[in-house]
Amino acid sequence: MSNADPFEKFRTLLEAHYTFPCVYTHKFIGKNSTIFKTSVEEFEKKFIGLTRSGERLSASGKHLSLTYEYHAANANEVIALAVETQKINDLIYIL
Repeated sequence: MSNADPFEKFRTLLEAHYTFPCVYTHKFIGKNSTIFKTSVEEFEKKFIGLTRSGERLSASGKHLSLTYEYHAANANEVIALAVETQKINDLIYIL
């Protein structure tokens, strides 16, 4: 069994490309559903410094992309944001 940090590579990339603290742009896509929207509302409550900066409905109306600006003190805060995003119901993709 390995004790390796599953986010080590992501953390290294974040620290190489961002100077913390910083404003981190976070974007993801989900189904255009009540389940997704309700789950997103709960997600938003978990992060102080998270501001929705964009919302776009797909041409078919089936998918919704959301963009956020997040004031992150360090790479671990960005990783926590990504981990919580993965828990959103009807999430399709994190960009």
